[in-house]
Amino acid sequence: MPRLFLILATANVLGLLAAACAPVLSAPPHLVASWPPAGVTLPVELTTFDLTFNHALSPETSWAAVWRDEDGSPMPADSVVAPSNPNRLSVLMREPVAGEYRLHWHAVAARTAAAVDGEQTFSLQDESTAPPRVDLSRVAAETGEKVEVSGKGFGQRCAVRLTIGDDEQALSTVETDAKGSFAVEARVPENVPFGEQPVNATDMCGAAATAALQVRWGGWPPLVAFDVGQSGPAPGEVTFWVTLRNRSDYVLEHVRVVLPDPQGATFVSADPAPTRQDQTISWVIPTIDRGVRGPLRVTYRVTGAVSSHAWIEFRHRRPHGCSGDDCLPAFVSETTSESTPVAAAD
Repeated sequence: MPRLFLILATANVLGLLAAACAPVLSAPPHLVASWPPAGVTLPVELTTFDLTFNHALSPETSWAAVWRDEDGSPMPADSVVAPSNPNRLSVLMREPVAGEYRLHWHAVAARTAAAVDGEQTFSLQDESTAPPRVDLSRVAAETGEKVEVSGKGFGQRCAVRLTIGDDEQALSTVETDAKGSFAVEARVPENVPFGEQPVNATDMCGAAATAALQVRWGGWPPLVAFDVGQSGPAPGEVTFWVTLRNRSDYVLEHVRVVLPDPQGATFVSADPAPTRQDQTISWVIPTIDRGVRGPLRVTYRVTGAVSSHAWIEFRHRRPHGCSGDDCLPAFVSETTSESTPVAAAD
């Protein structure tokens, strides 16, 4: 989305979206990348776990702990939010011993105090090797800028596919050397949305690792829709499903999904129950944080093949009490999605 549009949109809708009586929107942090990954087997040695979230964390209230999976006994571990990268929670297991373990974290957003808990399993075994790792030359970039991606611990002489974002947009491909390492310069695609985005490296030999890159402005739209149809469930009917994905770190509000009845179709039912007016159905979702919502389902009775056309409007409000990089622009925007033609079930 052009920056000029953001500025104009801010001027036009700031008063609407930032009304003093409006509730403050907040969302808990989302885990974007972790090393080592969940479920991995590690050598019995000092290991630092790096957990990267999509919001800056409170160093005073964010923490992590490690315990044995067998009996729940705690293990000595230190956790800290790095001052140089407040999105990252690092955890050092100080006295590694062979066994099965759980790592539990409590991540608290620095600005809103919204919190989330999560955990992952891992094991320590003698003669195990460290899992593959991918690193970036910078922690933040704009779309269109170049970032150097390096990796180690992958398969030897093996092709590696690099992607970025929750929707795994192609970033680059590279081949590892005789040691299973690689380094390549890649340009951030123009439509990668704003936010802390995962950079995934997957080789053809079965190894994978993830890092995180903060995309400062990002491409457009932050929210995408998928309108998919199929015949049925009853004879003479077709059903369409609309799924929404907020692939950005904007907390979107008043997300309005509108579907006009296809030409010649008769409305049968929808789930969840929509508002229906003038041969059009609509749903309003109060807020959508990062992730997938839906599907929204609608069934029609038809006599031939028809398509569904979904129109989606969404908004973002300037965060209350924000400062500096937290003051994201306010906007009202839209996106669309159209299904392929679908014929009625026989």
